[in-house]
Amino acid sequence: MDFRLKVFVTAAEFLNYSHTAEALGISQPAVSKHIKALEDEYKVKLFSRQGNRYSLTYSGEILLEKAKRILSLYKDMAQESALLSTVTEGNFTIGIPCALYHGMFPDFAADWCRLSPNSNISHKILDLKQIEKAVLNGQVSVGIKDGGKEEDLDYFFTDILLAVSPSLTKDNQYIDIAETRLLFYEGDPETSAEISAMLSDSGINPTTLKVAATMKDPSAAIKFLVEYGRGTSSTAPPLVSFLWKSQVYKLINKGILKNINITELEDISRITRRYSVVRSPGNTLPTFTSFARGWAHSSSL
Repeated sequence: MDFRLKVFVTAAEFLNYSHTAEALGISQPAVSKHIKALEDEYKVKLFSRQGNRYSLTYSGEILLEKAKRILSLYKDMAQESALLSTVTEGNFTIGIPCALYHGMFPDFAADWCRLSPNSNISHKILDLKQIEKAVLNGQVSVGIKDGGKEEDLDYFFTDILLAVSPSLTKDNQYIDIAETRLLFYEGDPETSAEISAMLSDSGINPTTLKVAATMKDPSAAIKFLVEYGRGTSSTAPPLVSFLWKSQVYKLINKGILKNINITELEDISRITRRYSVVRSPGNTLPTFTSFARGWAHSSSL
């Protein structure tokens, strides 16, 4: 039942069954099956549909808040069980990609240190392609690398690139990219390349888009979005940035930023990254991976 609730909450976030399936790593028919099972269980209609567009019904909006509360309890239980089973001493260095450093890493490191006060964690920001090599040559103790499957023992979590905005948007959360002002950031060449490829695949020429600003890193872009959101109105062109879910999940949960759907990208597969933990041979941190998985699950990543 808890996974069905997660499917429902994710579908309410994306309002798109295809994108929901990509985010959860399941098939689109499986999404429909889980939603139908919930509707049959509670004898309500959760979503209304017009063509390929979904929107929450009134009943769906009411039950969404309940579902979030239940999942929050599961989150707390998972986090506490992960923390109680993971105690480590000593010093180690973690190799972290730029996208994660400017997102979930500070909270992740803080929770590890809270659990293991006698350990000392430091970090090095590395290119995704450098991390595994850095672990093997002893430059870092452990690393978070791109790749892996959910069934692998070293699997961490799957990240997904979102279009987010602080602006008030249409009820169905679909907007045309020509109606937006885009906010890009530098310093993460892998992400920049993936965004360019995504736009090209959808037939969009990036040079024709309205660009509001280009920031030095994701943290600067997020700060700009939040500050902009304080003075925005429903008549202003939405300010939109492509950011990883791991960078904005707390702001989305708090309603400060909103995940939106770009009409032109509706049929384009969402960009995802599956992260896993890589450790050097003989590494003395066997509990780090279990902590990482439990932390990601409890944080709804």
